[in-house]
Amino acid sequence: MRTQLTRAAVATAVLSCFSTPSFSQNTDSEIETLTVTGSRLPIQLTKLPGSVSVLTESDIKASGAIQLIDLIRGLPSVSLSQSGSPGGLTEVRVRGSETNHLLVLIDGVVANDVGQGSLVDLAHLNSANVVRIELLRGPQSARWGSGAIGGVLSITTKAGQFDNASSGVTLTAGAGNQGTYTGSINATSQIDKLGVTAYANYFNTDGDNVSRMGSEDDGYQNVTAGVNANYAFNDEHTFIGNLRTVNYENQYDGTDFVTTGLPTDSDNVTDGTQLSAKLRWEFAPNATAYRSALSLQYRKDENDNTTSGLNAGGTTGERLELNWTSFYNFDNWQVAGGVEYLQRLFAQRGPIGFGDPNQKQHDNTYSVFAEANGELSDNVFATLSVRHDSNSEFDNAISYRGGLTWQLNKHYAAFASLGRAVKTPTFTERFGFFPASFIGNPNLQPETSEEWEVGVKANWANISGQVSYYHTDLEDEINGFVFIPDLGTFSADNVAGDSNREGVDVELTWSTDYGNLGASYSYLDAEQDNAGIVTTELRRARHQGALTYMSNLGTKRFSLYAKLAYTGTRFDTFFPPFPASPETLALSAYTLATVNLGYQIDEKWQLALKVNNVFDTDYEDIVGFAGQERRALLSVTYSM
Repeated sequence: MRTQLTRAAVATAVLSCFSTPSFSQNTDSEIETLTVTGSRLPIQLTKLPGSVSVLTESDIKASGAIQLIDLIRGLPSVSLSQSGSPGGLTEVRVRGSETNHLLVLIDGVVANDVGQGSLVDLAHLNSANVVRIELLRGPQSARWGSGAIGGVLSITTKAGQFDNASSGVTLTAGAGNQGTYTGSINATSQIDKLGVTAYANYFNTDGDNVSRMGSEDDGYQNVTAGVNANYAFNDEHTFIGNLRTVNYENQYDGTDFVTTGLPTDSDNVTDGTQLSAKLRWEFAPNATAYRSALSLQYRKDENDNTTSGLNAGGTTGERLELNWTSFYNFDNWQVAGGVEYLQRLFAQRGPIGFGDPNQKQHDNTYSVFAEANGELSDNVFATLSVRHDSNSEFDNAISYRGGLTWQLNKHYAAFASLGRAVKTPTFTERFGFFPASFIGNPNLQPETSEEWEVGVKANWANISGQVSYYHTDLEDEINGFVFIPDLGTFSADNVAGDSNREGVDVELTWSTDYGNLGASYSYLDAEQDNAGIVTTELRRARHQGALTYMSNLGTKRFSLYAKLAYTGTRFDTFFPPFPASPETLALSAYTLATVNLGYQIDEKWQLALKVNNVFDTDYEDIVGFAGQERRALLSVTYSM
């Protein structure tokens, strides 16, 4: 019998609404708009019928975070699984969904890796030069297409920020224990109608010892650079282009399949490159309520692996998207509609052993979409979006999302939404990996998800927050680890039953004379029904939350950022050496503490000391992989 939402979880959520506050601030005098993630049409966050978290540039600067995972850890419904050292595979699950059910955008370009199962490895996303993060939870395929089942994570860098961009240069350099070195540069210039922003950052560390059976540290190096140019040709025509590249080298451990079944020291290395590019033309004729945008975006991910210096294979994934959208405003309503073409390319290479892993695949999707939002009355706001996808490999799919926001009074608003999202099978699931260990299933069907959500948002002079309850039904969930006895290998197959997720998200913030105090909490019940056998979904904590405190300590020079992030008990599968059967094990709950202390020397110079895992907590996100150790970093920033 499926576990129901516990009274304790509901009680905790309700009490949190009246006691503790959240992470980023949103007051009456500082109403933000959700311009990228939740809608093609700008909507005030207070009117958006959905659960969204926003981290602003001031939040990000105060944290002193090196990697993006430092920022999103503790956000409601975010479950992180990292295979140890920085650079190790880092997966994120939102509201109990799979790792490839979250769509990630970087400056508006989809960053999911087609070659790696359409997921995003967050280990390679540094937070240097990031100015805004939006996490919109729930199904968003009507806006973004296949893959946006759990939600959308939008990351805006300095190069993607167009408003209030002033000319200047900022330099940062840092050094810490474990051979950690960082450096970044950001330059912005505005000359008449042309604005140009460029950035680059470097991150290198000797890393941690992931294996509990050895002593070798796993190092990591990352170089990221980006540039954006926007040119206002005249009042009606604007052209925007951006380019972003990432090059990284990651050392990782193998697995002892003979004796322990656990990670063991190995000479394994992944060399990876990422390339994102976008061109956009915006046309807004004078004295009309019409405007349009034509955009072309490209994404390429390339990964090559070596074992003891020998080729161990790799993948290349490419994504090419052409989108034309028209917008029109009338009275109190906004409407948008358009067409989109998407081509995905997949290539896998590797040594020929017990089969040939080398292959090339592709598919195409043609889409039409429409969206509208506006006021049904003085205090009721409505949104509706729908999308039709025609894929070259699967049946046509329809996605939708609709919602209502009711402004109860000056301080409270209630919202409700209903959405449907889809996720097409990955190329690996359909066509296999290494023939001796994993074969593909070309008959797989797309996964579909329906979710309804209700919630309340509050906004007082110095306190704001939101609480929501959601229920999700996932059909045709793909199990990527199905054993085929006749062939002695594994494959993928659609689950013969629904997967259900339900939970509560709470996020609040309290601004005082002594600083900003924030709190978040989420409860999750995620279960899979496979032919009548109900199991708890793996690597998803039932309870998790965070407390955050930011303050200038009553001075003009000092700043303090402190965070406690709690991850509750969750389950994972351990695969002992053959012929023993797999075991489901419980991973212990843990709390990670982070502190960043800043000192403003003068108008141009600033010092900061950042410490992750302050108490050097011993923890695991994946069975056998030791979590990151305590890491301290001293940095200096110079701004012109």
